Amino acid sequence: MLTSLVFSPLPNQSIVCSSGNIYASNVNNIIKNVASVADLSDLTAAGCFVLNPPPSNLLFKLTGANFNSTSDQILIPYFGGGKFRVTKITVGNTSVNGMSTAAGGIYTAASKATGQGVLVAAGQVYTGLTNAATALDLTLALPNLILNAGTSLYLSLTTGQGATATADIYVFGDVYG
Repeated sequence: MLTSLVFSPLPNQSIVCSSGNIYASNVNNIIKNVASVADLSDLTAAGCFVLNPPPSNLLFKLTGANFNSTSDQILIPYFGGGKFRVTKITVGNTSVNGMSTAAGGIYTAASKATGQGVLVAAGQVYTGLTNAATALDLTLALPNLILNAGTSLYLSLTTGQGATATADIYVFGDVYG
């Protein structure tokens, strides 16, 4: 079995290959576990493209997170099934010169609920983000926690920036079967 991830033009799309194998994309347009190079070629001919492996085990991403909002913001997953452990969360590409007020955490359930755990505590500050060319690695509250497949992650600030401010969030980690 190949390890390539394939991006389909549509979510929940089924594609029949010349081998007879049928591949279905998930809600994020991802097809996993392609059986052969020939099937990969058929999928590409059907409009799909191969995703290069995510850098450093990128598991979730949120582009343009609103750092002036205290509402829940869900991070977009990059992988399918399997338990996982978050090893690093990096925030960067801020739209402001000096993130000075924003504080808040990353949770495994909406409304700042603990779900399976609080990954980043509510008191996390983002003052290290001084401009678009800086990045900040967040302090993980539970670096050894293995989360169940399908667990969602939420950014939920306790204090907004006080003015329009955005940044990108990248969650890295390990996937276990």
